[in-house]
Amino acid sequence: MAKIVAARLEHGSDAEAVLSALASAGFKRTEFQSFYLNPEGQHALYPIGGDAHSDEGARRAGRGTFYGAAAGGLIGIAIGYAGGLLLDSPSAPLAGTAVGAYLGSLLGTLAMLQSGKKTRATVEHPVERPAGQMIAIRVDQPGTDTRAIETLKRYGARNIERTEGEWRAGDWKDFDPRIPSKG
Repeated sequence: MAKIVAARLEHGSDAEAVLSALASAGFKRTEFQSFYLNPEGQHALYPIGGDAHSDEGARRAGRGTFYGAAAGGLIGIAIGYAGGLLLDSPSAPLAGTAVGAYLGSLLGTLAMLQSGKKTRATVEHPVERPAGQMIAIRVDQPGTDTRAIETLKRYGARNIERTEGEWRAGDWKDFDPRIPSKG
Protein backbone atom coordinates (compact mmCIF):
# COMPACT_ATOMS: atom_id res chain seq x y z
CA MET A 1 0.00 0.00 0.00
CA ALA A 2 1.26 3.42 -0.94
CA LYS A 3 1.01 6.42 1.37
CA ILE A 4 -1.09 9.11 -0.28
CA VAL A 5 -1.85 12.76 0.44
CA ALA A 6 -4.95 14.04 -1.33
CA ALA A 7 -6.89 17.30 -1.33
CA ARG A 8 -9.68 19.13 -3.09
CA LEU A 9 -9.02 22.42 -4.85
CA GLU A 10 -11.51 25.22 -4.45
CA HIS A 11 -10.99 26.29 -8.07
CA GLY A 12 -10.42 23.65 -10.73
CA SER A 13 -8.32 26.12 -12.69
CA ASP A 14 -5.61 25.86 -9.99
CA ALA A 15 -4.90 22.20 -10.87
CA GLU A 16 -2.28 22.94 -13.55
CA ALA A 17 -0.44 25.32 -11.23
CA VAL A 18 -0.40 22.73 -8.43
CA LEU A 19 0.82 19.99 -10.78
CA SER A 20 3.63 22.25 -12.02
CA ALA A 21 4.55 23.16 -8.43
CA LEU A 22 4.67 19.47 -7.47
CA ALA A 23 7.03 18.75 -10.36
CA SER A 24 9.21 21.70 -9.25
CA ALA A 25 9.16 20.36 -5.68
CA GLY A 26 10.86 17.16 -6.86
CA PHE A 27 7.92 14.83 -7.40
CA LYS A 28 8.02 12.55 -10.46
CA ARG A 29 5.08 12.76 -12.86
CA THR A 30 4.09 9.22 -11.84
CA GLU A 31 3.79 10.32 -8.19
CA PHE A 32 0.85 12.69 -8.54
CA GLN A 33 -2.41 12.97 -10.43
CA SER A 34 -5.40 15.24 -10.85
CA PHE A 35 -9.00 14.13 -11.31
CA TYR A 36 -12.49 15.54 -10.91
CA LEU A 37 -14.66 14.16 -8.13
CA ASN A 38 -18.35 14.14 -9.06
CA PRO A 39 -20.99 15.42 -6.62
CA GLU A 40 -22.26 13.03 -3.95
CA GLY A 41 -24.40 10.21 -5.27
CA GLN A 42 -23.29 10.65 -8.88
CA HIS A 43 -20.61 7.97 -9.17
CA ALA A 44 -22.92 5.11 -10.32
CA LEU A 45 -21.41 2.66 -7.82
CA TYR A 46 -24.74 1.18 -6.64
CA PRO A 47 -26.56 -1.29 -8.93
CA ILE A 48 -29.79 0.73 -9.16
CA GLY A 49 -28.06 4.11 -9.40
CA GLY A 50 -26.26 6.45 -7.07
CA ASP A 51 -23.48 5.39 -4.73
CA ALA A 52 -25.22 3.58 -1.86
CA HIS A 53 -28.64 2.54 -0.59
CA SER A 54 -28.55 5.45 1.84
CA ASP A 55 -25.93 7.76 3.24
CA GLU A 56 -24.86 7.74 6.88
CA GLY A 57 -27.21 10.57 7.86
CA ALA A 58 -30.27 8.80 6.40
CA ARG A 59 -29.51 5.37 7.85
CA ARG A 60 -32.42 5.52 10.34
CA ALA A 61 -34.97 7.23 8.09
CA GLY A 62 -36.87 3.99 7.37
CA ARG A 63 -37.55 3.49 11.06
CA GLY A 64 -38.85 7.07 11.30
CA THR A 65 -41.12 6.45 8.31
CA PHE A 66 -42.65 3.35 9.94
CA TYR A 67 -43.21 4.87 13.38
CA GLY A 68 -44.43 8.16 11.92
CA ALA A 69 -46.94 6.39 9.68
CA ALA A 70 -48.24 4.33 12.62
CA ALA A 71 -48.60 7.33 14.92
CA GLY A 72 -50.05 9.54 12.17
CA GLY A 73 -52.51 6.81 11.18
CA LEU A 74 -53.75 6.48 14.76
CA ILE A 75 -54.18 10.23 15.12
CA GLY A 76 -55.79 10.41 11.69
CA ILE A 77 -58.34 7.68 12.44
CA ALA A 78 -59.32 9.45 15.67
CA ILE A 79 -59.75 12.80 13.88
CA GLY A 80 -61.51 11.06 10.99
CA TYR A 81 -63.90 9.27 13.35
CA ALA A 82 -64.76 12.54 15.11
CA GLY A 83 -65.19 14.29 11.76
CA GLY A 84 -67.34 11.41 10.52
CA LEU A 85 -69.69 11.80 13.50
CA LEU A 86 -69.99 15.55 12.90
CA LEU A 87 -70.39 15.29 9.13
CA ASP A 88 -72.27 11.99 9.13
CA SER A 89 -69.69 10.53 6.73
CA PRO A 90 -68.77 6.85 6.98
CA SER A 91 -65.62 7.34 4.86
CA ALA A 92 -64.12 10.09 7.06
CA PRO A 93 -62.20 7.65 9.35
CA LEU A 94 -60.62 6.00 6.30
CA ALA A 95 -59.65 9.37 4.79
CA GLY A 96 -58.33 10.56 8.16
CA THR A 97 -56.23 7.41 8.53
CA ALA A 98 -54.75 7.79 5.05
CA VAL A 99 -53.93 11.47 5.44
CA GLY A 100 -52.58 10.94 8.98
CA ALA A 101 -50.39 8.01 7.92
CA TYR A 102 -48.99 9.97 4.97
CA LEU A 103 -48.21 13.07 7.02
CA GLY A 104 -46.85 10.95 9.87
CA SER A 105 -44.53 9.02 7.55
CA LEU A 106 -43.24 12.25 6.04
CA LEU A 107 -42.62 13.89 9.41
CA GLY A 108 -41.14 10.69 10.86
CA THR A 109 -38.69 10.40 7.98
CA LEU A 110 -37.63 14.04 8.21
CA ALA A 111 -37.21 13.77 11.98
CA MET A 112 -34.68 10.94 11.57
CA LEU A 113 -32.55 12.62 8.88
CA GLN A 114 -29.36 14.23 10.12
CA SER A 115 -25.90 15.22 8.96
CA GLY A 116 -23.72 12.18 8.51
CA LYS A 117 -20.80 11.66 10.88
CA LYS A 118 -17.51 10.61 9.28
CA THR A 119 -16.66 8.42 12.26
CA ARG A 120 -19.73 6.22 11.63
CA ALA A 121 -19.52 6.18 7.82
CA THR A 122 -19.08 2.95 5.88
CA VAL A 123 -19.12 2.06 2.18
CA GLU A 124 -22.78 0.98 2.62
CA HIS A 125 -23.70 4.23 4.43
CA PRO A 126 -21.11 6.81 3.31
CA VAL A 127 -20.34 10.42 4.06
CA GLU A 128 -18.87 11.39 0.72
CA ARG A 129 -16.24 13.97 -0.04
CA PRO A 130 -17.42 17.25 -1.56
CA ALA A 131 -17.23 17.55 -5.35
CA GLY A 132 -14.33 19.29 -7.02
CA GLN A 133 -10.92 18.96 -8.57
CA MET A 134 -8.78 16.53 -6.58
CA ILE A 135 -5.02 16.20 -6.43
CA ALA A 136 -3.49 12.94 -5.15
CA ILE A 137 0.21 12.58 -4.39
CA ARG A 138 2.15 9.45 -3.54
CA VAL A 139 4.36 10.23 -0.52
CA ASP A 140 6.28 7.04 0.25
CA GLN A 141 9.70 8.71 0.45
CA PRO A 142 10.74 10.36 3.75
CA GLY A 143 9.82 14.05 3.93
CA THR A 144 7.62 14.01 0.83
CA ASP A 145 4.37 14.23 2.78
CA THR A 146 5.42 17.58 4.28
CA ARG A 147 6.44 18.96 0.86
CA ALA A 148 3.17 17.74 -0.67
CA ILE A 149 1.00 19.29 2.05
CA GLU A 150 2.88 22.61 1.94
CA THR A 151 2.44 22.76 -1.84
CA LEU A 152 -1.27 21.98 -1.60
CA LYS A 153 -1.81 24.59 1.11
CA ARG A 154 0.06 27.21 -0.93
CA TYR A 155 -2.58 26.83 -3.65
CA GLY A 156 -5.56 26.88 -1.29
CA ALA A 157 -6.34 23.16 -1.21
CA ARG A 158 -9.20 22.06 1.05
CA ASN A 159 -9.95 18.81 2.84
CA ILE A 160 -6.31 17.65 2.89
CA GLU A 161 -6.18 14.00 3.88
CA ARG A 162 -3.58 11.32 4.50
CA THR A 163 -4.48 7.79 3.52
CA GLU A 164 -3.16 4.60 1.98
CA GLY A 165 -4.09 2.97 -1.28
CA GLU A 166 -3.01 1.12 -4.36
CA TRP A 167 -0.89 3.37 -6.59
CA ARG A 168 0.14 2.08 -10.01
CA ALA A 169 1.48 3.83 -13.10
CA GLY A 170 0.73 7.30 -11.73
CA ASP A 171 -2.88 6.52 -10.70
CA TRP A 172 -4.63 5.95 -7.39
CA LYS A 173 -6.30 2.70 -8.45
CA ASP A 174 -8.51 1.91 -5.45
CA PHE A 175 -9.88 5.41 -4.79
CA ASP A 176 -13.49 5.14 -3.61
CA PRO A 177 -15.46 8.36 -3.08
CA ARG A 178 -17.69 6.56 -0.56
CA ILE A 179 -14.84 5.88 1.84
CA PRO A 180 -14.60 8.86 4.19
CA SER A 181 -11.38 10.81 4.31
CA LYS A 182 -9.36 10.51 7.47
CA GLY A 183 -8.57 14.23 7.53
